[in-house]
Order: sequence, then structure tokens, then C-alpha cells
Amino acid sequence: MPVIEVAKHDLERLTRLKFEELVKYLEHIKCEIEEDLGERVKFEVTHDRPDHFSAEGLARTLKGAAEVEIGLPPIKLMPPSITLNADIIEERPYISMAVVHGVKLDDEAVRQLIQLQEKLHETYGRGRRKIAIGYYDVSKIKPPIYYTRVSQEDEYVPLGFDRPIKVREMYERTEQGQKYSHFINRERPPALVDSSGQIMVIIPVLGSECCKITESTRDVLIDVTGTEPRAVHNALSVLIYALLERSGSKEVEIVTGGTPYVHRYREVAADPDAVGDLLGIPLSPAAFRRLVEKARLGYEEGRVLVPPYRFNVFSWVDVAEDVAVMLGYNSLPREAPGIVTGGRRHWVEIFAGEVRKAFLSMGFTEVNNYVLTDSAVEEVCNAVHVANPVSELYNTVRCSIVTQLIAVAASARRRETKLFEVGDVVKDGKTLKTAAFLISRDGATLTDGLSVVKTLCSRLGLNCGTVAADIPWALPNRSARVEGGGNGYIAEVNPDLLTKLGHTTPTVVGELYLG
Repeated sequence: MPVIEVAKHDLERLTRLKFEELVKYLEHIKCEIEEDLGERVKFEVTHDRPDHFSAEGLARTLKGAAEVEIGLPPIKLMPPSITLNADIIEERPYISMAVVHGVKLDDEAVRQLIQLQEKLHETYGRGRRKIAIGYYDVSKIKPPIYYTRVSQEDEYVPLGFDRPIKVREMYERTEQGQKYSHFINRERPPALVDSSGQIMVIIPVLGSECCKITESTRDVLIDVTGTEPRAVHNALSVLIYALLERSGSKEVEIVTGGTPYVHRYREVAADPDAVGDLLGIPLSPAAFRRLVEKARLGYEEGRVLVPPYRFNVFSWVDVAEDVAVMLGYNSLPREAPGIVTGGRRHWVEIFAGEVRKAFLSMGFTEVNNYVLTDSAVEEVCNAVHVANPVSELYNTVRCSIVTQLIAVAASARRRETKLFEVGDVVKDGKTLKTAAFLISRDGATLTDGLSVVKTLCSRLGLNCGTVAADIPWALPNRSARVEGGGNGYIAEVNPDLLTKLGHTTPTVVGELYLG
């Protein structure tokens, strides 16, 4: 869980409530105090609410829970006065910008905005690989702005420096340069440059002293660049609404050019009766509306209006969760199930236990991988992708265990490895219990895999047979299909696939579907 740090006095100012009053509403926003430091406090917040990564987002939600301010957060869209001219930047092709007017900043406010920036970089931005964020003082910029490439021989004043240095020097002399410059073309890095020629930032590495935000800043320009437009727009929404909590005018200007950002509320059909049935409570239309508005959503004629920064709300079930959060989980009724039954192990789990014992008796080592994996599994089967993955390492529901076993064997770096796993896969929309094995050593052949299957079937009392099969990712004429007592396959893995997965030792794999 992400941990953020805020000043108590700042949270009190934003919410117009004493900190002691706020504590009782923390359950309503799924937030816990990690550590009380006296004047400051650390909160543990959930990954699915990036708008809670700073005091501004916490304050907005707390105001709703405490009914200090309910409904959709106020925003006034203004005609654009800044133009962005964007070149084609292959490594980061998408860019969106907005200006929030009338902000009131102090040292703590600047600290919170930087914390939000960095938390989004670390989590949603995959360590700046997916998105990168910048803030700028509009009064220090001469538009139009250009998203273009500069030379590593060009000079600018990086944040924290008091004189200009060359871009290539920045790569070596700053922590950010050493950490992030390999994401881009170092010789011709992408940058934002205003019409006077001053470099505002080397993206996604380090900004410039020329236009950084300070306590005297009143109009803040936000830029988000990235590799995927939806991620760019989602992050920009979070940042806009965070700054609106510091704005007296609530005025926002969407910068024209680049990847167009459109501010709109999504509509989700939600029936109070259906939500009440799901939560197990009677819920009148008036009570439902009030709870929806406390969650900082809107409600019009059976439709819930969702602000852009709440991109974790997809359907009425998500609305029901917000209603439950505002009610408080502890206030929901508890009741015993209507049918009393005794628990027992499913036959598939009992059978899987016997399979594990058989593999262990043959000298295999058991491993346990996650059901979610990376897209490498598509090398061997058709997989389903997660719509909004938390990590690129877990963005696919596995349809096979084979690629994960090969990855484990590659990391072991041994000349001889015998691994197995019994776990779930999803194939053609169905969840199957699967037993997969791997033999990796010099001289490993299909015969080794056939021997394992024959021994396994014999110990389990199954009548298995094998027939020749054609598997695209296996060596030609070196794979077989298992029939009879169990369905599955055995294959010698093609060296091309092994190389893609970082493994160099001849490998035989097999998978049996248990049920």
C-alpha cells in the first residue's frame, strides 16, 4: 500500500475541520494512520485511489464523508490561451497540458504537489516509464510551447542548480539523470521549450529552475507525457483536481495541441434498489442520492456522474462500493447463511495433492507462481489482458504455466533443473486446474517428458496415451499430445522461445489438465 505524509494543519485548512474530527471519517475513505509524528502524520492509502496520494485528494473525500462539501467538485473550464506545438517523439508520443488558475501555495502545498507527482511516477507511471509529470509557473513562460527534441550539447539550469550546464552533464551529475535518461534518446532528448528558447524540462528526467513553481505561483501549468493516451489523461485528471483544492477561482484551462484532453463526466446507470439488495439494506432514492454525493459523485435521473479523476469506477457495482464506504462497512448488517453445510475438499484439490506427491517423488522441485503474469505467456497460448493492471509484470491472466516455469529455470542459472507447478489457468473463458513440469539440462529430449508422464499416470492409476502433435512454439516433430486418463501435451521448447525468455539450456515441458 502507498504511504503518504501530510501536515495536520494543512489537512485541517483544506477540510475546515479539526484533525481529531477527521479521524473518525478515515474508515469511510479506506485510509489508515500508519504513523503519527506529532505535527505530521503518515497515512496508508489504497492503490486504486491515486487521487488520495496527497493531502488535496484526501481532503476532498473527507469533506464529502463529513458532509462539509458534497457532490461533484467544482470546476470552471476557461477558453485556452496557451498553444502547444508537439513534434513526433517516438519514445513518448503522447502529451497533454492544462493550467489551473488562482492557486494559493505555501511550502506545505508545494511539498504535497511534489509528493503526488512522485507517487504517481512510482505507481501509475511505472517509475516514469509509462508517464512523466511536470509543474511550471505560467508567469515565467512565454507561449507557445514546443514539445520537441533538443541536443545534449544545449544548456539549461536543472532544478537545484544555480548556473546553466549542458544536458549531457545533467545526465551524469544528477540522480535523476543517472536513473531516467536511459528511457530516452540521450543524444536528442525530448524537451519542452517556450518561444523564448528556454528549456523548461528534459522529459522524463529533470525540470528547469527557470519556471519552477514557488509559494508566489498563482497559475500552474501541468504537463503529462507518456506512452499510452489513457494513462496520460487519467494522470492529468488527478493533477487538475488536486490543484483545484488549492484554487480560489476553480478555473481550469485546457491547453490546445498535443494529445487533446477532454474534460467530461462519465455516466453510470445505477438503481438504488439493486445497490440496496447487493449491500443487504433498504435504500430509498433520497438516501442513495445523499450517499452518492457524499462520495463526491453526482446523481441525475437514475444516472451517477463520475468525475474524470475517478477512473476506477466502471459500473454500478463500483458505485455500490462507494455507497458502502460512505455508510461504513461496520454499519452493514451481519447475518448467518440460510443454509448450513459442512466444508470439504473438492475432488480436484484432492487429486492435485496426489499429483504433487508424485512429482516430488520423482525429484522435481515445486514452485508457485501468480495467476497473473506478463504478456510473455502469449508466446504459447491466447491470453486475456487486464484492463487496468497495477504492474506490467502482472498484466495478463495466464493460459499456461510453461513460460513462468522457464523464467524460474532461467533465474536459477543451473545446468540441470526439474520444476513443477500445480495451479489454475484460464483457457477459453474457463478456469482449469493444471499440472505443469519442466526438465532443463544438456541433452534433454521429448523422451524425458514422455517418461515423466508415463510414470505420473502409472502412480495415479490413469490410463494415458500419447500421440504425435504439432505445437507451433516447439521444435518440429518433437511434441506429443496426452490422451486418455488426462489431457495435455509434452514438448521440446524451440530455442528461439527459450532465448526470448532468457534461458539457454535445452528444455522439455509438459502440461496436464486435471479438471
